[in-house]
Parts: sequence; C-alpha cells; structure tokens
Amino acid sequence: MDASIGIPPAVTDETEQFWTNAAQGRLVIEHCLACGAESFPPRGMCRKCRGRSMSAVEVAGRGRVYSFTVNYQRWLPDLEVPYTIVLVEFPDHPGVRVIGRLRDGDPQRAAIGLEVEVGFEPGPGGFAIPSFAAVEGAG
Repeated sequence: MDASIGIPPAVTDETEQFWTNAAQGRLVIEHCLACGAESFPPRGMCRKCRGRSMSAVEVAGRGRVYSFTVNYQRWLPDLEVPYTIVLVEFPDHPGVRVIGRLRDGDPQRAAIGLEVEVGFEPGPGGFAIPSFAAVEGAG
C-alpha cells in the first residue's frame, strides 16, 4: 500500500506507547497490573476491572486469522483494490485481537485459521501500521 494514502492516526496519551513501539517494529498490547487482563487497542484503562495501572506487553510469535474481509471498493482515489483486512488472535494472549492488512495481496489466500506473522508497513503521516503475512506453508 502507498504510505501516503489514508489519514494518520490520532496519537493520545493512551496510544503514544503503542505508536512508539510500532515505529520500532514491535506490537504491544495493554496488560492490567491489577487483574492481569490484556487488551487491544490501547485505552489506558482495563476493560475488565476498570483499573488504570496498565503496562505494555509485546506480542511475539504467530497468530491466527479469526475473521477477515476482502475490500473491492476504492474508498480513496489512489487505493489499490482488492485488499484484505484480517482480525488476528494470538494463542499467548487470549481474547486479544488485532486488525491489519494481509500483505500478500491475494484475497484467495485469506482464510479463518490462517497462520500469520505480524509486521509493519509505512502508513500515512510516517506511522508504522501493523499488518500481517501468511506463514509459508500455511493455508
């Protein structure tokens, strides 16, 4: 995808740590120090106990596609279609799901359960945007 296409994300106190880590190629989620719940996207508050003592935990390893959609609509003039958006779960982080583009470009490759690895690609405003690539030999 062309890095100049789209709207840059809004950076807030709650999301700054996520974007800083993304620029370094690291996907982080929030971990509640009070109850241990993990969540994404960052909100600065636990979705389970409403505590505000949150820390960042790096997501390492592979995930699996929980859901996906193939977009054929050209929402922006320079947007290449079709493109696939996936919602990915990680076995070491139950209940956490992260959305991103499937990078291989072939919509036929997308499937629920497809094993993927997280990566980052240039996005609008120079931000690193999470995206996913199918693991070789998977799907």
